[in-house]
Amino acid sequence: MIDFKALREELTDEAIKDILLQFNVEKVTEDEDKIIFPTCCHNLVGGSPKLWYYKNTKLFHCFTECDDTFDIFTLLMKMYELRGQKITLLEAIKVCGLDTSEAPNAVQVDRENFDEIRYMQSMNNAVVVDANELTFKTYDKSVLHAFHFDYIGLSPWIEEGIGVEALQKFNIGYDKKRDAIIIPNFDIHGNLIGVRARFFKPEDIKKGKYRPLYWNHTLYNHPTGRTFYGIYENHKAIEKKKMAIIFEGEKSVLKAGTIYGNDQNIALATLGQNITSDHIAFLRQMGVRTVILAYDTDYEDYMQLKEVEEKYREKAKILAPYFNVSYLIDYDFLLPYKSSPIDGGKEIFETILTNRRPV
Repeated sequence: MIDFKALREELTDEAIKDILLQFNVEKVTEDEDKIIFPTCCHNLVGGSPKLWYYKNTKLFHCFTECDDTFDIFTLLMKMYELRGQKITLLEAIKVCGLDTSEAPNAVQVDRENFDEIRYMQSMNNAVVVDANELTFKTYDKSVLHAFHFDYIGLSPWIEEGIGVEALQKFNIGYDKKRDAIIIPNFDIHGNLIGVRARFFKPEDIKKGKYRPLYWNHTLYNHPTGRTFYGIYENHKAIEKKKMAIIFEGEKSVLKAGTIYGNDQNIALATLGQNITSDHIAFLRQMGVRTVILAYDTDYEDYMQLKEVEEKYREKAKILAPYFNVSYLIDYDFLLPYKSSPIDGGKEIFETILTNRRPV
């Protein structure tokens, strides 16, 4: 198996800048710890200075739309796809000028048989671990006392169909000064591991609608790729049913609780579309046997639907070695573009659920 970490180690900070310069992406600023780039991971041109490259780990983190951590190889795959061209992981490595045949502990891999789960694990040279061994940075929960339940402030979500009981169960608050909905994230034991804010002011939305909360000189960020939103609140129901439905965003988890009842809520969110080895570890810890992948309707016509379906199917295949997996696609276009499968309410969601495809 290719040692991707060793390949990344071969790339100097200057090499990273030179690679991105080929796409007319120049650094915004740099210090001894990091290089900040515009968000070329999801913008063809422009983008805010929210793509940070950490020199010690040689990994990027996008603090806006992606809200995810990835390496230069994944970034290149994202950038090529933005330009209408899909490249494989091995092709991305070659774009960096690296020769896999010379990589330490590497063997050539047939690209048709390349196993995405092995690459995912290699991001940190790890295998799927025992969830009990996973630890997170934690924060003092007293910060949440500054943000109370505010019916008027939370009305945008209430009007979307999220119930008051669900908002209260998930400790959703409101920051009146910033006009932002406050979304705490807990680990499976109930420790506060991060807080996100959903901003509504136009000047804040330009920086990203969803961002980690910055409060009293502390940034309440957390590694979204390492856990699930809703795992603390919903793990008992999931353990009982041995089933989990995985959505992209927090609102979908809240809507599931509203529709089916907080005690019957088996929804989780990955806050993006990545599935990692840590996600698998937590699902296994909860005794999950069945996983339903319920990502957004990122398609407007049948041609786009087929492309996205293949993408979601590949995501679901990462889980397939461990669980009975299926994925949701809105074949009848019951929902608007970029909707969560649960946005249309119980009847539409269950129609889409009935038509789910196994992997």
